[in-house]
Amino acid sequence: MGKILFYVAIFIVLHLLIVLNINSIQIKQASLPLGENPRDYFPPVLYPLAGFDGAHYILIAKSGYGQFQQAFFPLYPLLINTLSKLFNFNVLLSGIIISWGALLLGLIFFKKVSEIVMGDNYKSIWAILFLLSFPSAFFYLTVYPESLFLFLSTATLYFIFKKNYLLASIFAFFTSLTKIQGVFLFIPFFFSLFEFKELALSEILKQIKQHYRKLFIALVPLYGLAAYSFYLFINYGDPFYYYHAQDAFGAERTSQGLILLPQVLFRYAKILLTADVNFQYWIAVLELSIFTFVFTVLLFDLYKSIKKRIKNFNYLSLNLYSIAILILPTLTGTLSSMPRYALVSFGFFFALAKIKNLFLKILIAAIFAILHLTLFIYFLKGYFVS
Repeated sequence: MGKILFYVAIFIVLHLLIVLNINSIQIKQASLPLGENPRDYFPPVLYPLAGFDGAHYILIAKSGYGQFQQAFFPLYPLLINTLSKLFNFNVLLSGIIISWGALLLGLIFFKKVSEIVMGDNYKSIWAILFLLSFPSAFFYLTVYPESLFLFLSTATLYFIFKKNYLLASIFAFFTSLTKIQGVFLFIPFFFSLFEFKELALSEILKQIKQHYRKLFIALVPLYGLAAYSFYLFINYGDPFYYYHAQDAFGAERTSQGLILLPQVLFRYAKILLTADVNFQYWIAVLELSIFTFVFTVLLFDLYKSIKKRIKNFNYLSLNLYSIAILILPTLTGTLSSMPRYALVSFGFFFALAKIKNLFLKILIAAIFAILHLTLFIYFLKGYFVS
């Protein structure tokens, strides 16, 4: 607990130093969140942390859902609204308190989960280092639900691996009310509940047939999404409004059917070969590079686990969960925001932590940190980076 608190404190302080000195950095200010006045919020110096999606979460917390804002899941803005009313806090301050507090809790459970699946405190420290240095990890300090999702999802994983399914179910329900990626927690639930002796189709079917009632628990992560869908149906007549509203946000996502990954990669190859070289061009390069790197590491790690016939199904389920999370946003036809989505592919950070070459690990962490600093500065200046 003490070490985690120290890591979080250092992480916050380093980012605050950049926020406090952002005006001295000679990069043109691109935009402010929805064009609002920072002086309307307290503390105004932290207003840049509410850029882009953060502005929508603030507006939802203040006034409820507006048109197309149903794309943003409800738990985070609901908590902001509740905290601001209970303690008479400004919504900006409430969002930051929730994000920073959830980061601390999330790292505590992240370390616990890493120790369970890897059985090594040294590797756990490296997993935390990779997580916090990752190019988009600054979103943990913004008015975004990333920290809340980190906390709820790692708590779910911890209690699944400890076979405390009551607490795991509670956390899983709220996880899928935070971000849609939470539904994939059914994968570790499934592996933990059925306790396969081997990863064979006959064994899987046998376990399901003998213990079919366990499926009700394994599918708990879907119930939070079902609750939100029911709310959307009652209030807007569309249980999938969170998906159908995607077109309105200009990220070239489609809400008309699903786009397969090869089509998305072909589209990005065409962009890189034909588009003008500007800021958005380099963001596209970043999106493709991070997706390719994270996806390749996860697939290679999965291959090694299957080849060596490793029976650590906790680790295997976490790897499959991470791959599913990474692929889901690509089905809308774009890799937009992929650096941020990759933050919750926890298996990726555990796979990096298992690298034996110390120099390679330091090199990866250094590259992450440089990209992290650069993207954070541009984010504060009002540029869309993820």
